[in-house]
Amino acid sequence: MDLLYFDESGDDGLRPGSSRFLVLTSIRIAAEEWIRWNETILALRKELDVSLGIPLHHELHTRNLLLRKACFADLKLGRSSMIGLIEKIGALTDDEGISIRSIAIDKRPGIRPLNIALIAQLNGPFGRCVSISDRGRVPRMRKLISTAFRDGTIAAAPPEFMLEIDSRDSSLVQLADFFATAAYLRACVETKTPTHGRMNQEEVLAMARITEGANRTYHLVRP
Repeated sequence: MDLLYFDESGDDGLRPGSSRFLVLTSIRIAAEEWIRWNETILALRKELDVSLGIPLHHELHTRNLLLRKACFADLKLGRSSMIGLIEKIGALTDDEGISIRSIAIDKRPGIRPLNIALIAQLNGPFGRCVSISDRGRVPRMRKLISTAFRDGTIAAAPPEFMLEIDSRDSSLVQLADFFATAAYLRACVETKTPTHGRMNQEEVLAMARITEGANRTYHLVRP
């Protein structure tokens, strides 16, 4: 049995002010490996607490981290320190026991971006899994998956369960948030879409680079 952690970046709306992209990232690990991964991420957080002053108890909310806002506003993280952090997290996920997939949807009128991203995430040679995501997303995702499976657009078996968890309580949901943000920034780089004006472009490029690797894949869908 696998554990499948989901997180998004952007939104699936088309109104003025909505994001250009919706990114859905999944992190898949074997259930029996959960303790090892939780301890590995905890060890990295302890290292970042000592080396960069990022408190262990703070949720690693990636957008706030890159913008140096909210709980990260007073840390005075320089460009080289931030790029080092990004590369450490990228290296952490070179382990063969983890799979990270990011699907970026370039939204257009008449499409259902979350539905497209979910189908892309779940159609693959995977075994049974339990899905876990941040609060508020799961009921809608559960409904979309049920409909897609009934219609035959998802060939693989759907998750056994879909569980909600507060992202503050899950290091793996926070890791999914990190890679979802990285994939969103890569989509911006590839399409020459401006990122937030306060984001350092070298850091943006460092984030884009970690979306692919030994066990990481990224795909931009332009319906």
